[in-house]
Amino acid sequence: MAKPKTPDSLESIDLTTLEAVTGGRVSRSSAPDPNVIAGIKQLAELIQQVGQGLIQAKAQGPQQMMQMMQQMMQMRGGK
Repeated sequence: MAKPKTPDSLESIDLTTLEAVTGGRVSRSSAPDPNVIAGIKQLAELIQQVGQGLIQAKAQGPQQMMQMMQQMMQMRGGK
């Protein structure tokens, strides 16, 4: 049966060594990241542009179909 490994003992860090340490705990800000906000705004604008393009394409679709049908009818009538 294997012996369970005991954790290494903790060692103190010399104060002179700690003086060179910078940083610390990372605290989370309650405010959203400005880069995230900017990205969301850009995404919303892009989605709006795509939506407007789809609306225009759908509006032009029936008009183009009618024009094509009229041209076909004129071609038949001209023979």
